[in-house]
Parts: sequence; C-alpha cells; structure tokens
Amino acid sequence: MAQGGNKNSGRRAIIDMRADKNEIIKDIVLGRRSLAEIARRIGVDYTTIQRYRDTKITEEMRRSIIAETRVASIEADTEVINQDRMDIAMTYESLAKRVEKLITRAEQEDDPAFALAAMEGLRKVLRDIATMQGKLATNLTVNVSLAESKEWVTLRSILNEVCDEVPEAREPLLRRMRHHVLSVTKEGSVL
Repeated sequence: MAQGGNKNSGRRAIIDMRADKNEIIKDIVLGRRSLAEIARRIGVDYTTIQRYRDTKITEEMRRSIIAETRVASIEADTEVINQDRMDIAMTYESLAKRVEKLITRAEQEDDPAFALAAMEGLRKVLRDIATMQGKLATNLTVNVSLAESKEWVTLRSILNEVCDEVPEAREPLLRRMRHHVLSVTKEGSVL
C-alpha cells in the first residue's frame, strides 16, 4: 500500500474509474464539499480522497477548473442582465402605447387638462426608464487572467518541457517573452 500514491503503481485510482469523476474533482478543487463528505458519498476512506487530491489533481487542472467556473458564473450573470434589459424595453413599449392611447383619447374628448396630466406622467415614466436603461447599458467586460487560462497553463507546461530537453533554448525564450512583456513566472519560479 506504500505505493498507492505512486503514479507508476499500475493501479488506477478509484475516482478515475467513476462516471462522475469530473464532478468529484470539481468538488475537491472548488471546495463545494468537504473531503470527508466526498469520501462518505463514494464509499472510500478520507485518506483516499486526500491522496487523490495531492497526487492526481495537477496545478493545471486546478487553474482550468477555477477559470471555467469563473467564466460560467460571468456568463450566467450576463444572461440575467441581458434579460433585464429586454424586460425594461418591453415595459417601455407597453407603457408608451398605453400613454399614447390616453393622450389620443384626451385630445379626442377635448380635455387638455387630462392630456397634460397624461403627458406629465409619460415624461416621468420615460425618465425613470431612461435612467434604468442607462444603468444597465454599461458595457460588460470579462477579464480572464492569462495565468488562469487553460491554454496558457498548457503552453507554459510545453515550454518547460522543451526547455528541459533543450536547455540552451531557455535564455532566448525568456528574453523574447520579456521583450513582449509576457509573464514568465510560475508562482515565484521562472519558466
């Protein structure tokens, strides 16, 4: 059992054989459930989950899951805001038509006081709607750090492997990356 955490042991981890493997990994990385809860749910010992977390879940996997979760959250929030914009636009149309009917009727009945009151009400409603649309019309900006990007994590890993194979490539690569102002650090260590 001493080799249980060894990647070369030839024995597959129990989590790797489960259909819900990706959800379990997300639970571990995002802390959605405690390790003890995950262990109870799938019927293994707490140390099995702990060992899996420490030996099988790479930094690249962690960053990828965190980045995907952040982007999904932003996309969901954006959808809600866009739906609110549509609701306000539809409300505006509906109110404008109703007030237009009131003004037309007041003019037909030759009631200038009522027509004036309806126009004043319309002005207030339009001002409130314009204020709300102005608040919602701000452009949404999604910022995803390059360091958290799945592609950058993979590319950095490839660059490290190439530099390990060809050590003389490290210096020219770092020089060019600095020239183009690209981050070359990985949690305190240079590429």
